[in-house]
Amino acid sequence: MTKLIESRPLVTVYIPTYNRVDLLRRAVESVRKQTYENLEIIIVDDCSTDDTLHYLEQIAAQDSRISYFLKEDNIGACNSRNIAIKNATGKFITGLDDDDYFESRRIETFLEAADKAEDEAYYSSVKIKISEDIILSPSLLTRFKRSSINSHKELLKQNFIGNQIFIKTDLLRKSGGFDEDFKAWQDLECWYNLMKTQNIKMNFISKATQIIDQSHEHERISKKNVENVIEAFKQFSEKHNLNKVQKAILQGQLLPYNPKYFSITHKILLLVLTHQVFYLKSILNRGGQ
Repeated sequence: MTKLIESRPLVTVYIPTYNRVDLLRRAVESVRKQTYENLEIIIVDDCSTDDTLHYLEQIAAQDSRISYFLKEDNIGACNSRNIAIKNATGKFITGLDDDDYFESRRIETFLEAADKAEDEAYYSSVKIKISEDIILSPSLLTRFKRSSINSHKELLKQNFIGNQIFIKTDLLRKSGGFDEDFKAWQDLECWYNLMKTQNIKMNFISKATQIIDQSHEHERISKKNVENVIEAFKQFSEKHNLNKVQKAILQGQLLPYNPKYFSITHKILLLVLTHQVFYLKSILNRGGQ
């Protein structure tokens, strides 16, 4: 057993939610059933109009580890995450979207990794649920993903991290959390800014302990919106004062959203630069259409 697990530091798990109470129940239960039990679970409701409030009242009464915040205005998931980060009391913190869920050893797995370098951040492989009966495990290529990201500039190529990390709460708080002005690429910008301002690296854990549910009919927080993504590209470039080369590299991340604006030569060049191998393969298979 690791030193961190032996010392049992408090870990905060935050869950932003909006009008998905049935999925929220599953997400919360997956955290409550973690093998590591010294948890603080913060749920932030973005003005839901379904049965969310009744559920939150019930579950908070059942489990003293759970607290919740009710927002007066519906202003998005980034604001909800920041409320949780501001109020977190755990030494470490990680997040969970209300439509996804954890496997039982996720927190314990992160703590075992953090025992080697607790002033760094961690991210993991994920499983993808595409239907009620099918959950896809990470591909072999994903399992051999880079073991660490040493510079924030690497994230210009691709958001290798995904949507959740495990980190000391103070480090995430000092970085400023999620930029609420962004309507897309919020995770990418947050991780980039975090690495840049706190001078830390991200460490990859190949074991997949989170399930991303793409099978339901509810709108996902991360649903692609071309106009928002293009605006986020402009915001990102200006906020971080990217030079021409850096902007060109970042532009490669627009391809999955808006491929028609790129020539086949430009597509291949950008995809090679950004390591988006699977998308490059699909472009070539379609003859660059």
